Amino acid sequence: MTAVVGWWRGLLAVGLLAGFYVVAFGLLAADTALVVGALWLIVEAPARSSSWALVVGGSLPAVLALVHGIATVSRAEDHPPGAVPLRRAEAPALWALTEELAGRLRTRPPSRIYLTPEANASVSEEARMLGFAVGRRTLYLGVPLLRLEPLELRAVLCHELGHYAGRHTRFGAVTHRGAASLRSTLFRLRMTARADQSRIGYARFFQAVIGAYAWVYLRLSLAVRRRQELEADAGAVAEAGAAATAGALRSVYALGVLWTGFVEEYLRPVQRLGYAPENVFEAFGAMLDHPLIRQQAAQLRARPAEPERSPLDSHPPLARRLALIESRPPGPARPAVVPGPLLTGPGPALRVQRELLRRAGGPGTTLPLAAWGGVAAEALAVGRARLLLEAAARAGEAGSAGPTGGTAGTGPVNGMGGADGNGGTGEVGGVGGRGGLPEPTLGTVLGLLERGERNRLARQLPGGARPGGRLAETLYALAGQALTGAGRGRWVLGWAQGPLLDSPLLPRGRLEDLVRGAVRDRAGAGALRRELAGIGVDVGAPVGLAVAPGGRKGPRRAPAAPNPVVEELGRQRTVARITMCALAAVGVVWAVSLVGADDPSGTGPPVYRPSPYVPRDPYGSQDPYGSWSSGPEPPAGQPVTPGSGTVPRPGLSYGAPAPSLSFAPAPVLSLAPAPER
Repeated sequence: MTAVVGWWRGLLAVGLLAGFYVVAFGLLAADTALVVGALWLIVEAPARSSSWALVVGGSLPAVLALVHGIATVSRAEDHPPGAVPLRRAEAPALWALTEELAGRLRTRPPSRIYLTPEANASVSEEARMLGFAVGRRTLYLGVPLLRLEPLELRAVLCHELGHYAGRHTRFGAVTHRGAASLRSTLFRLRMTARADQSRIGYARFFQAVIGAYAWVYLRLSLAVRRRQELEADAGAVAEAGAAATAGALRSVYALGVLWTGFVEEYLRPVQRLGYAPENVFEAFGAMLDHPLIRQQAAQLRARPAEPERSPLDSHPPLARRLALIESRPPGPARPAVVPGPLLTGPGPALRVQRELLRRAGGPGTTLPLAAWGGVAAEALAVGRARLLLEAAARAGEAGSAGPTGGTAGTGPVNGMGGADGNGGTGEVGGVGGRGGLPEPTLGTVLGLLERGERNRLARQLPGGARPGGRLAETLYALAGQALTGAGRGRWVLGWAQGPLLDSPLLPRGRLEDLVRGAVRDRAGAGALRRELAGIGVDVGAPVGLAVAPGGRKGPRRAPAAPNPVVEELGRQRTVARITMCALAAVGVVWAVSLVGADDPSGTGPPVYRPSPYVPRDPYGSQDPYGSWSSGPEPPAGQPVTPGSGTVPRPGLSYGAPAPSLSFAPAPVLSLAPAPER
């Protein structure tokens, strides 16, 4: 039964892929016929082909986008981003465990194992003969998953190998190829449609047709994939047990959330400044070992909260999967993972790290974990401090902060990615005042709070409609940055708490209490001003927003990562040049055809064409005047009147009718300008 279902799914995948190419090439054939028709009119009737520029100039970019979207699929990556091969000598225990579990599931083990920088695992199988022939198998395992409990890791591997046992991967490559073709084609058509808003909507029409097919394709193919995930869960339960399988799903979910937060909140912002930890996965492990993060991970495991699912999800809802798994009997206890470390050394993980950083622009300057943590904490503080200064500038109070208002600018500085206006490059200008007003400072913010402008200031912060947490968070960062700039403290990374100020002049928690008081009432703002002034901090001075570890010259900038949108815009510039050349060439042909036509306007006098029929006389000789005869010959002796329609026929005495000569008035030569073409 499994084989029959697998073959049916394979035929469905092949049919859906073939349907996409039928739709795409049908659009190309229709557009080609339209262009050929326009070119034919240019040659045959140039005066009637004035719309050829819309046909050629509008359809060419859309056609090239469609063809390029289909052709680039063959150059797509075979592996997930950042995947590196794992040799058997580097992880003998992991290889042995994988082969043992494949034998238990009665399926062929993978011939390759790749490590990835994702908190996920997957399998693939090379498709030969459109998936009807067995190909080479590959297992992809994320390095963050190596921190799972042994039984949970065993359940993850059983789930992935269950896809092999259920023959899910044979035609998965075919389905993936179709989905990749649709994504690539729709992306380029969408970009072309946005760039060609002033032209006729060929790209939009193509996008609508391909998008409609993608809607059908994805709903059918992804429904099959969701069913396959449930079958793989059942295989994992049969081998690893229900408790281990459910625990694995919960742990993978929690690790995925925490890994994403680590990358987006700590790794990438600091990397955009030019710094990276010497060991990314060691830094992630340090975050997981923090007590508050452990509590957060436990909450995520206990109550996984996924966003609302859609018909385009490749996996069923996690709640449904857990309910089906946990409803099964627990089963007998299963053996743990093969004893010994899964990896013999840090080499494979470091190769994954290099790929992870390279794809985002390069590592820049690598720092030990402690030094990198300080830079990460300062980067977070700088980003939050900048948000508050910008909010003060938007509040329009930069010039009315009293004698403590700052006047000097800081010039170009480095800041946390995502908080600036330059696409997260980390290089931004100082927070200048508006309308010629001086640049806001910490004194500007304290002045607003002392005048009771707390709500007005809080509303200028992103997500800061309430005057509570967001305002206190940014004020703490701004005050702490003023302290570090004055040499009165340094930033340390608190992971769950964000940046924490370590100052020998302020006990731990003192600055937090002062900031909460400043946000609460006017008197608290004055107390914070006096406390900072007492330890030598000038609140009216510009706050330094540069991020650099102490004792170092600065970051070694890495080249920017490739951006598919930027690459597509470059391709569109090339297409624009090709289109202009094509329009120029066709325009020359049209102009030549227009000039070479006898009467391009078609409004001149009709051309006389003699009738091919020539009557013959009774004696069989051809009468050269017969075709002009229009009436009987006049009687003998009657004079011939011009215009009477009859003339005597010379040399003929038998009285045959004479031809009629019609003297139509000659055409008037008009000196008026010819009609416009």
